[in-house]
Amino acid sequence: MLAAGIKTPVPLEELEIHLREEIERQMKLGLSEQKAFEISVQQIGQPKKLNSEFKKNERTLMKKIMTILLGIFGVFFGVGFILPALAKYRDLGIWTGEQLAYCSLGAAIVIAGISTVIFGFKKRKA
Repeated sequence: MLAAGIKTPVPLEELEIHLREEIERQMKLGLSEQKAFEISVQQIGQPKKLNSEFKKNERTLMKKIMTILLGIFGVFFGVGFILPALAKYRDLGIWTGEQLAYCSLGAAIVIAGISTVIFGFKKRKA
């Protein structure tokens, strides 16, 4: 696994646990320890293929994090349009077309940001 590029402890530990569980399952079926090990190694797969799968999962996680952060930024950006318009309303006591436009734009951006955050948290099929 190290030669294939899987060097971080978490994937290695996960693979080891899975391998041990599979060996145990094979031995319960009546296979010798050596045969159970060989079959389990075959079922887990080739190291290079496993490494590419781990990298895919890492990329997916990074995409989710970036999507959530983008959504949070959108919420704050939208609020940045709304608050000045509300402050101007407080000072003037009336709504102007410009204030309404900024509030509407800000609300749309906030809604898009919230939707993006929710989309980022949504589980996707593999």
